[in-house]
Amino acid sequence: MRDFLRITIPIFAAGALAFWWAGRRVSADVRRARWIKFSTYVVIVHGVLAAAIAGRSAIVALMAAIAAAGAVEIITASRRISRHLAVVIPLVFFAIAAGAIAFGLSAAPTFVAYVYLVVAAFDGFSQAGGQLAGRRRLARTISPGKTVEGLFIGISGALVCAILFRGALSLSIASALTFAVIASAAGLAGDLAASWVKRRARIKDYGTLLPGHGGVLDRFDSFLAVATVMFLLRARP
Repeated sequence: MRDFLRITIPIFAAGALAFWWAGRRVSADVRRARWIKFSTYVVIVHGVLAAAIAGRSAIVALMAAIAAAGAVEIITASRRISRHLAVVIPLVFFAIAAGAIAFGLSAAPTFVAYVYLVVAAFDGFSQAGGQLAGRRRLARTISPGKTVEGLFIGISGALVCAILFRGALSLSIASALTFAVIASAAGLAGDLAASWVKRRARIKDYGTLLPGHGGVLDRFDSFLAVATVMFLLRARP
């Protein structure tokens, strides 16, 4: 687990420096919002790592908490759509959440942390890449903010992250790259599915629990999907 921290701490330190540099040219309100989002993300990432360090019970408890909070959010959102979908959507979510918890129960905590970090890299680089270089919309009617360019930058970020952290699990480069591609595809599917529900429910975020990020599902939708796929594939480090 120390291998993870040796990389995440310098990355976030560099990110903080970049935020400070970029913040010189924006208003105080925008700068404050960016720092809140960045700080929350640092806490989230290292909270997951702390749970992994504490062991299987802690990581499973964390995943169960994410699933429970996500269930509340998805049920609330589904009620704004239609009576039929208000039943179907939560059932689909419960199946995904069960798969994610099962993954936490069956996989080594270090592997769970590895999965989360790669998914987080995909999400983060996709968003940043889309904002910096995005031109072509990826799914205009479902998630207007996602772009083709952002997707490829996100995949690149996941690939790099998978290779950087592979030493903690003694993965080969080929295995790390394969995992990153699968995680990117599953993460995108989970993100788009969650965005589709929000679009149908006419809401911007699933909640306000995580400052700067929205609800639990706004931050963990991709991770839940990838964790379920890893369980179904019986993936092992």
